[in-house]
Amino acid sequence: MIGEKFRKLTPAQLDEILPRLQVLARSSPEDKHTLVQRLNGAAIPSTESEWCEAHPNKDFATQRNLLLPGYKDEWAKSRFGVGEVVGVTGDGTNDAPALKAADVGLSMGLSGTDVAKKASDIIIMDDNFASIVRAVLWGRSVFDNIRKFLQFQLTVNVVALTITFLAAVVGYQPPLNAVMMLWVNLIMDTMGALALGTEPPLKELLDRRPYRRDSSLISRPMWRNILCQAVFQLSLLVFLLNKGPAMFECEDGSRHHFTILFNAFVFCQVFNEFNAREIGDRFDPLRSLSESPMFLLVIVFTVVAQWAIVEFGGDFTQTYPLSWEEWKITVGLGAISLPVGFFMRLIPVSEDPSTFAGIERKNGKPKEIWLLTPLLMILVPVFVAIVYQLAYEIDEFAHETEHHLP
Repeated sequence: MIGEKFRKLTPAQLDEILPRLQVLARSSPEDKHTLVQRLNGAAIPSTESEWCEAHPNKDFATQRNLLLPGYKDEWAKSRFGVGEVVGVTGDGTNDAPALKAADVGLSMGLSGTDVAKKASDIIIMDDNFASIVRAVLWGRSVFDNIRKFLQFQLTVNVVALTITFLAAVVGYQPPLNAVMMLWVNLIMDTMGALALGTEPPLKELLDRRPYRRDSSLISRPMWRNILCQAVFQLSLLVFLLNKGPAMFECEDGSRHHFTILFNAFVFCQVFNEFNAREIGDRFDPLRSLSESPMFLLVIVFTVVAQWAIVEFGGDFTQTYPLSWEEWKITVGLGAISLPVGFFMRLIPVSEDPSTFAGIERKNGKPKEIWLLTPLLMILVPVFVAIVYQLAYEIDEFAHETEHHLP
């Protein structure tokens, strides 16, 4: 489309063309600014005085919805209040308004004017457009790394809080005391952020469509992964809570008993950290591991620190030194998180297509927030644990009744 034709369009006509518009030729800097405004809603007039200032000698009552870039209420209604994420490049002084209106403005470091550089968010120091691709790649990598960390953190949160609550309900002392919880929080927050937040970018990220501005930070596959891992870990801990004393020949509710449970829980997180490196359907926990030295360092530090806490924590951490056989069993139980990570990805759950930019939504409306998914994530592990605990209590009651019968 040429600029002369572009300037004659109404806002509604431009909205129909925008999904197919690729080149705007013979355009002025004002056309570029108008296009950015219409895409992301930046600085669109929202009051009559602002509109009249932008369109002198025009009638607000009859022309407010006919002249570009449009009127705020009309724009919000046509896009349901959600604009596109817009990036703009420029090097001249005339590009400054468009650079400032864009969500991300990129100016040239060598040939760009000082005005353009001041109005932009990113300055390309070598004037090489290939640098923009690297900036996009790193931006997507940071976004995915945040998602990986959230996936890992929410799993730990659900399991730790639920097992503590459940133990209190059935009359146990908290299996994870204050110092243990502090160590788990250190693994979950600081160490997890360092390990998963420093993952290097992969070129395949550029094959994916960009996300919409209002897309959920936690996708459907992430909910699936969190739920499956939480159910497995909680089931394992409830099993150790009930059968641990008989399995490891220790006193029920003793320091030795809770140390076994604590060790298995921590190693569930260690192995689940490998699972969290992927947030989709791909299962390759060791992919590009040599390029993630911080991840390897965190895993090594966590394992060594866990060994020191269990073996030498004593009265401070309320832990009991474990035998070699107990170490092998608890680490092996934690390692089951890896095959669980493989099988949970066989469950066919895909991302909602409407969360990607460039894909039309049904009726143009943004998807309503589905509260059932996070609710299920919380309630299903609790339900599984309670059913297991009740079955155990009923079984114990039946055995006691049988022994008391004449």
